[in-house]
This record gives sequence, structure tokens and C-alpha cells, in this order.
Amino acid sequence: MLASVGFHGWLRLWTKKLVNLAFRGKPSLSFGWQSVWKRKLPLLQPDPPQVRIAYKLSTMATLSDILDEDLLCDLAGEVYFDRGVHYFEQGRVRDLAQYDEHITAEVIGTETYQVHLWLQDHELLSRCSCPLGVDGLFCKHCVAVGLAWIDEPPPYRPAGDAPAKMGTTMDDVRQYLARQEHDTLVQMILNQAMEDSTWREKLLMRAASSHPGGADINTFRRALQNAITTGDFVDYYEAASYAEAVQNAVDGLEDLLDQGYASEVVELSEEAIRLLEDALNHVDDSDGNLNLIMDQLPELHHQACEVAHPDPRALATRLFHLELESGFGFFTNALATYADILGDEGRAAYRQLVDAEWQKLPAISRQNNPHFDYRHHKLRRMKESLVAAMGDLDELVAVMAQDLSQPSRYLQIAQLYDNAGQIEEAIHWAEDGLEAFQDSYTGQLGDFLVAAYEQQGRYEEAIDIVWQDFSRSPSLHLYQKLQQQAEKADAWDDWREEALALIRDKLQDPDNQRTYSYRYGQTGYSLLVEILLWEGDVDQAWREAQQGGCNPTLWQRLAELRAAEHPEDALAVYSDQIEPLINQTNNDAYRHAIELLLKVKTLMVRLDRKAEFEESMARLKAKYRRKRNFIKFLNLARLG
Repeated sequence: MLASVGFHGWLRLWTKKLVNLAFRGKPSLSFGWQSVWKRKLPLLQPDPPQVRIAYKLSTMATLSDILDEDLLCDLAGEVYFDRGVHYFEQGRVRDLAQYDEHITAEVIGTETYQVHLWLQDHELLSRCSCPLGVDGLFCKHCVAVGLAWIDEPPPYRPAGDAPAKMGTTMDDVRQYLARQEHDTLVQMILNQAMEDSTWREKLLMRAASSHPGGADINTFRRALQNAITTGDFVDYYEAASYAEAVQNAVDGLEDLLDQGYASEVVELSEEAIRLLEDALNHVDDSDGNLNLIMDQLPELHHQACEVAHPDPRALATRLFHLELESGFGFFTNALATYADILGDEGRAAYRQLVDAEWQKLPAISRQNNPHFDYRHHKLRRMKESLVAAMGDLDELVAVMAQDLSQPSRYLQIAQLYDNAGQIEEAIHWAEDGLEAFQDSYTGQLGDFLVAAYEQQGRYEEAIDIVWQDFSRSPSLHLYQKLQQQAEKADAWDDWREEALALIRDKLQDPDNQRTYSYRYGQTGYSLLVEILLWEGDVDQAWREAQQGGCNPTLWQRLAELRAAEHPEDALAVYSDQIEPLINQTNNDAYRHAIELLLKVKTLMVRLDRKAEFEESMARLKAKYRRKRNFIKFLNLARLG
């Protein structure tokens, strides 16, 4: 977290209030080029990480020196610049303020986004709380704020002939604050804290870490519980505010660590992670507002452990349970991450805990596969990681073989042996996997075995594996794969004949045809037509389609390919599809129908049948005259 985050968050919250105090009794002023937005805004989101822009300044030292439309366009690119211009012109930039070389504002998009542009060490930096800004892009919101700043506050002219003066800036606010008594400033901050729970919690934690007798840890514990515990479900629209409150509490732990309370932070961060584990089940965090916090907490825990040097056995026990019980990946690979902190004693204790639980697990296979248990799954992975770190391949395989419930498990073992140069053992495990799941698609396990057979020149066996999949569920992809393998064995002519015969047999079986049509959206002879088109045999594909039919997409491909030499064939295909499209009654279907009508017109003019086309168009218009959108599209295409 940046050290400046707290200050600039405070700056945004106080801008309007302090300006009103500084110029009480004066006529209404404006921020930037527009008046202050009156609607109450949602709680501010936490500032995401800063974005370093690739514009290095040399002698230029102020925003006025560099910030112009060309720079904004260079930073954002034309697409985002144009969108930013649109936002600026719509008046979406609110609460624009400047302090020194810092600009802050809010931009109203799908939600309210916080934008910050500033100079630091002769570099232009930016930050926006939108997803693109978090990912490091100079977004349309940054463009809009830059344009609003370039536009500058309009001159304010009082009534009468008084001279004009510029609008109020944050420099005016600074001067106003400098003139106040200490007690006045304290009271202003306290008043704001009573209105803003996030600001109040931040002040309470700052005070708790500064007690003369030592930090008040219970205040931090209460702040974490208040911020993280959800009570009711937190919906999508509340998630950003919820994340801000959680971020505020977690930042308090970082401050506490900086104050020298490492042992306390170890304990509190573990409590926070347990609370967050439960809360995540009750928050719609579709925008990922909590992602940074989920990374920050484990890192903070690790940093605190490095300083506190907790008892290694006790730490090992807690890490074991935290990793095993986490449903969101907290403390994954904890043994490797904390190896130096745990030392030999802690690592041994961790292994003992894993081994003790591992002994309780039964071996599982496809025939003996109980209901999936996430905790057992995590424990198996922890055990495998432990054994893998020891470097004994056979022992690792023995552990992995306790779970052979999926083809991927056989594949993982086969890959281990393959990487170790033990190809025969790898093939053995892959073959066992195919045997265990012989009624399933071979997938990646089959691909592995095909490649292994090829290395040994066993081409016929490689073809058999591909055929196993093709014969179960024939497709163009598997046909192509079969050809690739069969050509390596100089046997494609025979396998092609067998593959096409299998497809024809399936087409004659009504049950197979219905199943294939339902699963894959293929109708009639679609697969056969598709294969023949891929091979370039357009005439045979046309004959198959004439005999058994195919899907509309293939009919159109056939029509386009035959239009040059067989225009009547193409004309028949296009004409048959037009009215079914019109009857779908939606604009996309209408547009498609218009495209076909234009093709029909071209063909009929070519065949010297223009008058016939015009007569058919008149009938079509009369029949569908109530479909106003369709008639509109006809007129736009000059077919009316």
C-alpha cells in the first residue's frame, strides 16, 4: 500500500467541506469547469496500486508544462482517448481538485471511480479505481479528468463591475487550514469521524497503536471483526464499499507492524484470514474488489513471522490447519513459503501432521471414488508436495497412485516417468489409464500415448488410439487427426475408406443419428459434407447434401462454392433460406435475409431473370408488409 493513500483518501473526503468553510458567505464557486455534483456519492473505494506512466520528464517540473490533449492521447491511445473525451463532454467528472502537483477527481461511469494524476520525481503517475486502471492502463476516466483540468476553472465574476478572479483551489484550502487554531482542526477531524465510519476506524487504530503503555490490540481485533463480518449478504453494488472498510482495517495491521508489534500482527492476521474465509461466501465480489486484500494478508503474516520468530512447532501446526482448511487458497504451499522461518524443527512438525492425516485416507480409484471432499483433495496435494521435495520418484508415484479416480492422475504419473527418461514405465501407466477409462474419450492421456508410440515407431498402435475416439464420436477434427497418424504409416487410403464407411453406417442408424444431432447440432449428412468440403471435393459434398441434407451453414458454403459454375444450385439454396429467416422476427435474421436477397438478385440478373426477381420481391413485400423493420432494411438495401 502506498504511504500517500491515506492522505489522498482524506483529501477527497474533505475537499468540498473545507472549501465551503474557507469561503463561507461568498457566492457559489465551482470546481473545474462544472459545478459541484450535489448527489451523495457511495463510499470511496481503496486506491489501487499506482501506475507508472512511460513519460519521463527532464526539465519540466509542473503539470502545466506537460499536460495537454496530445499527451493524454499518447498515454491512452486513440480508442480510450475518444471515450474519455465523450465522458468529459457529458460532464461525468466531479469534484475536481488540485493540490501542488496532484489532481484528484471522481468520474461517474458504471459506478463512481476515483482518479488521481500527479507528478513525482519528474515522472507522471496515474491511478484509477476502475478495472483497467488497476491493471495499469491509462483509462478513459484518467483522460476525462485530464481534459477537465486542462479546461481549468472558469473565471468567477461577482455582481456589478468587480474584477474577475479564478475559482477556488486546494492552495486556498491549505491557506485556510494554516490559519486555523490547533483545537479547531482537531474538532473538524473528530466531527468528520463521527459521520464517516471508515475514517473513524482509521483514527481509532492510529490512536490504539500509540498508547503510552503499549498498543491496544483489542481495538484492532474489533476493527477487523466489524469490517470483515458481513451479517447479511453483500451484493454487487455494496462490494466496493465493503472492500474499502476491510482494506482500511488491514492497513491498520500494517501500521501496527511498523510500530514493532510483530507477534500481535501474526495473531491478528490469522484471525483476519479466518474471518475473510467465511465472509467470502457471503459477498458478490464479481469485480475482484477483495483480490488485493487476499494477497496482502498472507504477505503481511509472512512479514510479521520473519520479525517475530514464533515458536516453530506452534507455527507449523497453525499453518497446517490454515492451509488444509482454506477454501480460497490461503497459505498454499505453506511449507515452502515458510521454510526458513520454520527451520528444521518446524518443517519436521509440519511433515508429521501431514503424514498423520494422510494415513487416515483410503486409496481411491474409478470404481471406489467417494463423493469429492475438498479437504481430502488438499491433503493429498500437500502430501505429494512433501514427497516431491524429497526427490524420490518411486515414492512420489506410490503416493499419487493412492488417487486414480481420474484419467489426469494416470497422465501426471506418466509424465513424471517420461521426464525422468523412463519411457517404458510412462507408457505402462498411460496404457493402464486408457484401460481403466476405456469407455471415455482418451483426451490428453491418449495424446500422450500417441506421441510416445510415435517416438518408438509404433504407428499402428497410435492410429488405434485415435480410431478409438473417432469410432465413438466421429468429427472433422478427429478425422483430420486420424489422417495425420495414418499418413505416417502410409495407410491413409485404407483408413479413410473405413472412416467414411463408419460415418455412413451411423447415418443409417436412426438412434445414432438422433444422438449425434442432439449432442453436436449436426443434421442430416452434415459431418460427411463437412469432411468432403475440407478435402476439396465440392461436387461429392453437394451430392451428399442433396441426398441426406445438412445444416444451413453448410448449405450456404456449398452455394457460394457452386455459384460460379452452377448458379441455379446456389439460387435454390439461397431462396429456400430467406423466408425462414424473415419468420424469426428479429433484426439479425432480417439482416441475414437481406444479404441472401442481394445474392439472389445478383444471380438472377446474371441469368437474365431480373423481371422475375422484381415480381418475387413485390410478392415478398406484400406478404411481410407488417414487419416494419424488415421493410426498412429492404429499403435501405434498395430492394424495396
